[in-house]
Amino acid sequence: MSRSLSRNLYLIGLVIIIIGVVLIGVGAAQGTTTTTLNSGGTVTTPNNAGLFLAGLALTIIGSIPIAVAWIGALVKTAQLGQWIWFILLIVFSGVTMLVYIFAGPTTPANSNNYPAQTPNYPQQ
Repeated sequence: MSRSLSRNLYLIGLVIIIIGVVLIGVGAAQGTTTTTLNSGGTVTTPNNAGLFLAGLALTIIGSIPIAVAWIGALVKTAQLGQWIWFILLIVFSGVTMLVYIFAGPTTPANSNNYPAQTPNYPQQ
């Protein structure tokens, strides 16, 4: 998967998740607290359950393109032999993925960036 496709998927998923989290916050912000006499505990329920569930659904849906972009980045770094990037993507997935989509590797680890040069020997 190309880095630009990973970037697009990751950013789209991130925007969807941010919208979902905002909806969850709005839906849960007006929660009501009720006290039950049997257990003596309190139960907090979202006042706008539809908005809360829509935000939850958006958060789950937004995680799908992020997971696809992350797996694509893992495959691409493995194909390029960039094992440091591969390990960093596994260990620090969120932060490393943000760096990868803008400044990740595009060339194999063992390739030279210089053109092949042949020595210019004088003719005898």
